[in-house]
Amino acid sequence: MSLDRNVGSAWMDRASSGDDGSFSALAAAMQDALFRFGLSQGLCQADAAEAVQETFLRAYRARLQWRKGGDAVAWLYGVAMNVVREARRRTARRLIADVDLVCLPDGKADSPDRRLSLEPLLNALDALPPRQREAVACRYIRQMSVRETAEAMGCAEGTVKAAAHAGLENLRKLLREP
Repeated sequence: MSLDRNVGSAWMDRASSGDDGSFSALAAAMQDALFRFGLSQGLCQADAAEAVQETFLRAYRARLQWRKGGDAVAWLYGVAMNVVREARRRTARRLIADVDLVCLPDGKADSPDRRLSLEPLLNALDALPPRQREAVACRYIRQMSVRETAEAMGCAEGTVKAAAHAGLENLRKLLREP
């Protein structure tokens, strides 16, 4: 289930005025999506869970500076993107093949057969440069718009388009290799 962006932004607008209950509602609604985002960026489950907590801590601390009427969902993904980047640099661990895929959007556990069929794709995603992986993950795994992805990555929309295109081209090449 995806959070309606207007609802998320309304919660953040109220949170910026001191309504902690609204921030809690936003955090509860976004927790699973941000966790899956961390996994899609190559973090193990423990690191992804920690990244979610750090994302909410930073967002809570910055809530009073929130620009009312902004897109809270895209903003949270941007905060999460920065946290994930820092986690990858800190741990020097980008082993996407070790990700446990039980947290799929449909909430069903992954079968061993499906896990095996996804392994080449996961390995190819892991081999992409970080910006390309971020763009591909946001655009095609999280199904975010170019604008939302640009806001989350902290870059221009043209950069997102170029990084996503290059990432897809690199994935095609990597998946064709024997």
